[in-house]
Amino acid sequence: MIVKEFNIADLSLKYFVGINQISVDLAKLLKKNKIKSEKEALDYIFDVIDNIQDSFQESIIQVFSNQYVLDQNHIFQACYFVELAFFNKLNISNKKNIEFLLYLATNRQIKIGIGAFGIRHEDLESGELSYCIITHKNNLYEINKLILQNLVAEELELKLNHKSIDKFQKIKNFFEITDNQIKVVLNSYGIKTNNKDLTDYNLNDLNLALNDLICEKMTLLSLEKITTD
Repeated sequence: MIVKEFNIADLSLKYFVGINQISVDLAKLLKKNKIKSEKEALDYIFDVIDNIQDSFQESIIQVFSNQYVLDQNHIFQACYFVELAFFNKLNISNKKNIEFLLYLATNRQIKIGIGAFGIRHEDLESGELSYCIITHKNNLYEINKLILQNLVAEELELKLNHKSIDKFQKIKNFFEITDNQIKVVLNSYGIKTNNKDLTDYNLNDLNLALNDLICEKMTLLSLEKITTD
């Protein structure tokens, strides 16, 4: 599990974030809890998460699909905007869990946020789940231990930071970010773009540029709430 503490002194706001990926033994989970289908298994997982979350005040646990997650910074930035929105009472949703998905998707439509980053019973077929914990107390490991125990799961090495040009293109297209926008950011780094194809650039630079643009979209989403009120 990746763990990071955030302390925003200007707002007197302190919180902790944990990001984890686990392997769920679906067959064992079904047998142990007398579950007859994967849909029931997904409902069981949601119930387990909700019960654990209810046991820890000022914490949220959100299982998510990582198909459009760029890297851990994408998650951390979404968490920051969620905390900021609720601190300033400018949240889009009444639930932090949903707000988290909206900021991951940089979109105020719940249907889009859940459609892109929510998990379905089909996702259980891989046996791998990703989740994020946000808490105002230093109890991430305690929460995580309960999740592992209740889901008969084991921690996996996180794959969120894996880089590839295919992943870059897929996420860039989802967020409707153009090649020209990427090149403008690269130019701001002092990297001359000319008319070269994006695949000619260093993948680390491309991911940094894409991350900056996703973060910009999160900022604009937070400002939309202010302008629409």
